[in-house]
Amino acid sequence: MNPFYLRIDTTIFRARFYVALLLGLLPLTMRAQAPGKLWDKSIGGESTDIFTNLITLPDGGYVLGGNLGSNFWVIRYDANHTKQWEKTFGANAESLNAIIATADGGFLLGGMSYSDPADGIKAAKHYGSQDYWVVKINATGDYQWDQSYGGTSSDELQSICSLSDGSGYLLGGKSYSEAATSEEEGNKEAEYLGMEDYWVVKIDLTGNRVWDKTYGGSNHDILYAIAPTTDGKYLLGGGSNSTVGTGKQAVNIGGSDFWLVKIDPSGAVVWDKTLGGASEDGLRSILPTADGGFVLSGHSDSGTSGTKTEGSQGASDYWVVRVDSECVPIWDKTLGGSSGDNPPSAVLTADGGVLVGGYSTSPKSGNKSEEGYGSAPDYWAVKLASDGTFQWDKTLGTTGEDELNAVAQLPNGNYLLAGFSYAIKNGDKTSEPIGSYDGWLVLLGDCLPPVLTISSNATTSPILQNTPGMALSVTGCSSGTLTWSGPGGSTGTSASISVPTSATGTFVYSATCTQGSCSATASHTVTVSPPLVTGSFDGFVYGADCSTFRGWAWDRNKPNTVQSVDILDGPNFVTTVAASEFRQDLKDAGKGNGIHAFRWSIPESLKDGQVHYLSARVSGSSFILKDSPKALICQGGSTPPPTNKQPVAPTVTPLVAQQGVAFTTTLPVFTDPEGSTLSYGLVSLPTGLTFTSSTRVISGTALQSGQFTLAYSATDDKGATNSVSLPLTVNPAATTPVTGSFEGYLDKVECGTIRGWVWDRNKPNTPVTVEFYTGGDVWGSVVANIYRVDLKNAGKGNGVHAYSFEVPTILKDGNTRLIRARVSGSTYDLKDSGKPLTCLSPVRLSAESSEGLHVTVLGNPVPGNFIEVEIQGAAGQTVRLDLRDMGGRPLREHVIENAKTVERLSIPVHQRAAGLYWLQVASGSGRAVLKVLKP
Repeated sequence: MNPFYLRIDTTIFRARFYVALLLGLLPLTMRAQAPGKLWDKSIGGESTDIFTNLITLPDGGYVLGGNLGSNFWVIRYDANHTKQWEKTFGANAESLNAIIATADGGFLLGGMSYSDPADGIKAAKHYGSQDYWVVKINATGDYQWDQSYGGTSSDELQSICSLSDGSGYLLGGKSYSEAATSEEEGNKEAEYLGMEDYWVVKIDLTGNRVWDKTYGGSNHDILYAIAPTTDGKYLLGGGSNSTVGTGKQAVNIGGSDFWLVKIDPSGAVVWDKTLGGASEDGLRSILPTADGGFVLSGHSDSGTSGTKTEGSQGASDYWVVRVDSECVPIWDKTLGGSSGDNPPSAVLTADGGVLVGGYSTSPKSGNKSEEGYGSAPDYWAVKLASDGTFQWDKTLGTTGEDELNAVAQLPNGNYLLAGFSYAIKNGDKTSEPIGSYDGWLVLLGDCLPPVLTISSNATTSPILQNTPGMALSVTGCSSGTLTWSGPGGSTGTSASISVPTSATGTFVYSATCTQGSCSATASHTVTVSPPLVTGSFDGFVYGADCSTFRGWAWDRNKPNTVQSVDILDGPNFVTTVAASEFRQDLKDAGKGNGIHAFRWSIPESLKDGQVHYLSARVSGSSFILKDSPKALICQGGSTPPPTNKQPVAPTVTPLVAQQGVAFTTTLPVFTDPEGSTLSYGLVSLPTGLTFTSSTRVISGTALQSGQFTLAYSATDDKGATNSVSLPLTVNPAATTPVTGSFEGYLDKVECGTIRGWVWDRNKPNTPVTVEFYTGGDVWGSVVANIYRVDLKNAGKGNGVHAYSFEVPTILKDGNTRLIRARVSGSTYDLKDSGKPLTCLSPVRLSAESSEGLHVTVLGNPVPGNFIEVEIQGAAGQTVRLDLRDMGGRPLREHVIENAKTVERLSIPVHQRAAGLYWLQVASGSGRAVLKVLKP
């Protein structure tokens, strides 16, 4: 058939249309591109399994319903199309025709049952040959209750509608039954009107019958749909061939018509109307629209006649009618090919249009744009715009029998089609049959959007003001571009969102993932509650390890009252302890009677090898104890044997880096009581920074700014672990200059390391970050946190202000540069800045060994339990270190097989007495002997 053929009886108009089309005088509405098939699934068992119903859920998931053999069959899927659960209900012979979601998160299933009661399967009675049967299940598919409704003969439920006031449900279908005269005969009270009647049963939330009513004339009246109206009433719809009589006032137009009956909440008829042509027309679906009207759909054999404005396309067509609130037609659309087309399902789409779905035996003809797969029916879906304009159609099927019974649009815009297939793998079906008839599910769309999920790390509530560590995680965008937005104009691209809790209120975070032309969004709401307790609080967390978590808290307004302290892991409440230990220093500092300290033993549940961020707050308040949180990683399983003690954590100082600037620093060593070799770990570094366990060096360029709490851990050779919390501040790339009363020197600029010292008189015990640069090029930065006794003796705070920066490879290219040093983020240049540096490439340096052996003890006298040694000029060589006492007796020996350009080594001396020691270092390029003092 010509694709531009217009079915209008007036020959003159047809001729004029073709002339105008040829001359280009009439606009041509182009069809939209139909979505493609993204996937299909065959689902079922070894028997006859079909899908009859499909509903979507607010979380992006959906529920399929149908018949597995002779039982109700229900499957719930999440937004990723992953099956959550699958259930069957029934005894011997049941057929599911309707599913609705209920207000409690569960579902109400409805259909027909031929079965007698059976223990554990069906509790409701059996009345006639078949009854209305409803089953209530919860959100996880568990059975809650079931009820039957019927009379002496056959009653078939087709539709369920929730009552507008939330008090129950309306059940609708057709009834052949007389009213029951006894409890054994049934519970139908409404009179029997004709061959078949509309039968509506009102039930409460637990299935108790409130009333039942029949509607119809003397012939066949079959109800398929119930929908609420905007004025609190209900619209019933189906097919009728009854004439006007006691139970029907609307005039019969053809052989059978769409018959619409409006009822009030008591079941009384408000009005009834018929729509149709001169032949057979039957309604299957009612869709309420936002303006109070409806979209009606069903099948039609009629040509242009009655209320039908378009001619027939074939033996039977889809017929879609848009009506107002009084069911007065606004437009109608006839859809089909030259054979039979039947649409049992329709759904309103997000763009205001409608998708009609059913099955077709028509070839490419009429307004069916694609060939079928044979004489057996195929899935056929048609999309109309809000004004009824044809947009696209899609034929899907096999050489066998494929019937589409239910359609839905997902939140991401894709379409689901559900029905059944009786065919081998061919055509659009990609899997072999499971049984005789299988449920067949098809997903249509332009692309498969990602499914975003935003989850919170907070598992306890409420979230009080200033709760630490609150964060959201976005998943489902691993191969797309992620953006998020939050309160106050905050935005980002990271899958981890830090949530501030300093302000109270309700805050919404939204995320969008874009993959090609597809995108998906998700949102999460965070509620930050005001404190339940107020006071003039003070307190500190002063210690944390794998044994205990320690601190103190008090209230200036109640100086002698013991405070309760909440222990938090991240944002989550763990337990409450009393700050009831006496500490003399607290009393001496004026903290009331000094009974304000606490000591909480780390429970086994936190000794799982994972990082935990422990904080403390005065219970119910918004006051978080200072120096929270502390990061811990504690070993899982049993406690190490008593003979093997866990490593002892060092005293650490906060680190400071700058976004976009190269950074390096060496972390202090742990002490192992048994002197065994330790392996180191560090977690929670920001993007761009890495940790090298063998050297304990953090290096790289931080790509994100913010406050980070790192967990620095050490594990001995027997598995004992301890950790310490290490704060890291990464300042933004563009900030106002850092200020302070700085003093410092650039002492040595050599091809191995750059060394010197710097401090801030205003913060005499706080390490300063130094960055090294030439002109506009910044080569890296390091924290000046090495102890030197000469600095301490000179009054430079605690003396922990020296630095040693390993020269990066980029500077080893044979070019000469003037190296300058400054306090990171400031305008202060260290004294003696501008020293020249000329270094050969690492390959040439290794081959020539031109600089000779150079050994430096980083901190002499030794500031702790380890001698920190730096070795240069022995790249690629074997280096032997020998520690001896002043009498020449060997104490410890260490061999480096293939030395790097700069080697750093920690030699434990915690078990050695105070005094002088000899350290001898030998390699192929020389020998050095140093005197080391352990105070």
